[in-house]
Amino acid sequence: MPDSEISTIQTRILNILTNLDLQSELERSGKLKISHEDSMLAITNDTGKFLNFLLSIINCNRVLEIGTSVGYSTLWMALTLLQNHESLANLKKSILTIENNPSKIKRARKNFEEAGVTDMVEIVEGNALDILTQLPEKMKHDKFWGNKLFDFVFLDADKENLVRYFDLAMAVMRKGGLIVTDNILLPENYRPAMLKYIDHVRKNKYVRSVTVPIGYGEEVSLKLN
Repeated sequence: MPDSEISTIQTRILNILTNLDLQSELERSGKLKISHEDSMLAITNDTGKFLNFLLSIINCNRVLEIGTSVGYSTLWMALTLLQNHESLANLKKSILTIENNPSKIKRARKNFEEAGVTDMVEIVEGNALDILTQLPEKMKHDKFWGNKLFDFVFLDADKENLVRYFDLAMAVMRKGGLIVTDNILLPENYRPAMLKYIDHVRKNKYVRSVTVPIGYGEEVSLKLN
């Protein structure tokens, strides 16, 4: 694909991210009244830039995301993959993202279509625990995912299942890959679940992990083996 075409898609992504940033700010400030179920609950802009930075460092090719919402974080990661590659042909189904809310999936699909990245992103609707449990078998037979481990995992879903998400994700991630988990520091009502999660992760001898105070707090965990 010519550089000009990739540049066009990158511009489209950045425009959508700008619009989503505005919507997220309105939601957080209370200026836009919306139900909790329908709100974006997205990562912050600086967290998106941080993900962009991390994916670039590890030369990421494949991403697993648990918690799509409306696709804000997904678009940040898609942007990085485009920056790291010369052709969309090499990025087909390079992001697998899981979401259980049909209305948010609808909004995410619209954002992906407008950005021009629908071929890059595979959305799987359903219970994340069930999907992650079945994923190793799926990867054996799928022509895009067959025997190709993930380089990067982003966890931004229900907090009570984070420990199980982490363990299941470790099984499908390569050595030297990263798991990043959102909401480690904020909001405060998540703290008990996040402390339990951090304790679990840091007891794993195959992981090196650190909390980074960006956005709502990110736990960055490196798989050693």
